[in-house]
Amino acid sequence: MALKKVRRPVIHKSKPNTNSEESSASQTHPNQANERFDVAQVKVSENENVRLDKKEAHNFLSKHPISKLRLLESSETLRVLVQEIDVPEKQSLLVTAISMEAAGEEESFFSALMEHVHDMPKHKSLERFKSTELITDSLVPEALLLELGQVLKVGKAEERGFLYDDKKKRYHFNANVFARHFLKRCHVRSTRDGRLFLYNKMGVYEELSEVNLGKIIRAVMHEGRWNSWKSTFETEIIRALQREAPIVEEMNTGRNFINLKNGMLNLSTFRLHEHSPKYLSTVQIPIPYDANATAPKFDDFMRDITLNNHELIAVHQELIGYWLTGETKAEKAVYYYGSGANGKSVLASIVTELVGPENVSSVPLSKFNDQFGMESMIGKSLNISAENEMGGKALKTENFKAIVSGDNITINIKYRPAISYRPYCRLVFLVNNLPDSSDVTEGYFRKLIIVPFSRTFKKEERNVYLKDELLKELPGILNWAILGLKRLRSNNYQFSACKAIEETESAYYDEQNPVRDFFHSHVVQEAGSRTKQSDFYNMYSQWLNVQGIDDKGTKSRQVFWRYFKVILDSENIPIVKKKVKGTVYYDGIKLIDLEDLQFPTLAGDIIQF
Repeated sequence: MALKKVRRPVIHKSKPNTNSEESSASQTHPNQANERFDVAQVKVSENENVRLDKKEAHNFLSKHPISKLRLLESSETLRVLVQEIDVPEKQSLLVTAISMEAAGEEESFFSALMEHVHDMPKHKSLERFKSTELITDSLVPEALLLELGQVLKVGKAEERGFLYDDKKKRYHFNANVFARHFLKRCHVRSTRDGRLFLYNKMGVYEELSEVNLGKIIRAVMHEGRWNSWKSTFETEIIRALQREAPIVEEMNTGRNFINLKNGMLNLSTFRLHEHSPKYLSTVQIPIPYDANATAPKFDDFMRDITLNNHELIAVHQELIGYWLTGETKAEKAVYYYGSGANGKSVLASIVTELVGPENVSSVPLSKFNDQFGMESMIGKSLNISAENEMGGKALKTENFKAIVSGDNITINIKYRPAISYRPYCRLVFLVNNLPDSSDVTEGYFRKLIIVPFSRTFKKEERNVYLKDELLKELPGILNWAILGLKRLRSNNYQFSACKAIEETESAYYDEQNPVRDFFHSHVVQEAGSRTKQSDFYNMYSQWLNVQGIDDKGTKSRQVFWRYFKVILDSENIPIVKKKVKGTVYYDGIKLIDLEDLQFPTLAGDIIQF
């Protein structure tokens, strides 16, 4: 068996371009043919940003050796040589030249050339290439190397959408060709509203920002033609990808799987599967699955902060399990409620690390009232905010409720066009005081879970190392949370009953709508009853004075009746009004226990106090 020479890359200095038309064009037009591609020169000219672009692109793109090329008008030496490929000496010369000029992708280059000229199947061209004996590098004509370099350069450019006009010695860009090349190297999914998700090598899809997606596109463009990027090209490419990429109705359709660092966990079988683009997963928990992991310190911590309330612990477990997913089916936002050192900040920190800091935003509650500030929730699965003072303002709930339900919202971004976005970001707010709301409807209140933190840790009870100790148990906490998720799903996304939560929520509802508390204490349904409309407001005004509470604006008759109607709707009580001799009556409801509202009087006037 003959001994073959070891192939090694050889970089040749470029000769001056003697083609006056191409030389002139390359100096005056960015899309015209450049000098022969020179690896060393390109590497020297790269700056730090370009290297970062390539590094970022590497996380999403597979390598792509040359797969399609063609001979050019100037490929005279190469054309003759390829036609004589069956002559062993000619084949050795060609393979040696390709090995010198296309180091690292010589086999692909040879196969593409054989397919173009001889329509040779790839397996046959590879057999021929591997069986060829190389000759000494010095025997390879420089003219042949120059022609091969030009063919390689044009081939790479054309695969990436830069189509070369051999007569005019110019390139023009086609975004459709680029998009098809891009999709060969990266799994991309497009939603019907035009969002693009790219699958990375860690096993999860990412919805990249415009800038980061542009960096990847730019890196691929520069593989084809150096310094070819233009913002107009990028815009065309994104539009082409939106139309060329497979369209999906939604991401995260593998509801029975959780994406973990070491694979996809099947929640039915608890078997770990390899990562795959087919799961359409956009959320990955940065923790490896270990079925045997436990979390004894965390169990103690949960018993401590809940005062050993097993109902409350169960809801915590279901919530944290729910936050591991990208689902919004439960349609619940959470207030971690309680003042002082009560453990809610430590728990929020553990949840952040469990879900993954890269999957968590921290938009404060006040931003839900503002025109700007919501954009950081894009692509996040959880929003945990500890800064939630409202500055005396009431919460506007339009965006709040839409996000909780996973409905489309409009996100305004400064100095950029507004975007329509369907979030899958669940909301968690750490509050010392529950926020006032401009919305007292059932539509707001039923989307809340208010988790009380009633335990107060004295200074001498605090463990400054607690968070670090709990973080060591993340794999065990993961197993604990998964059990909560399974229970939540088995209950059709209804959280377990908890008296402490129910009492806290009821108190909040009554505080936000004092008419509700009055209604439940002094109004009942009774067939055949008839009560003057004005009596309800008059008795409510007396009740407010007795209670001595914040009226939340309900002393206004207009506000009172709006809140009163909200309660009738939530209680499914039909509104039957009748007017008799100019007086409006409500039929079917009446006032009760009015003796509780008796006041001391002086000269027939109610004493205000």
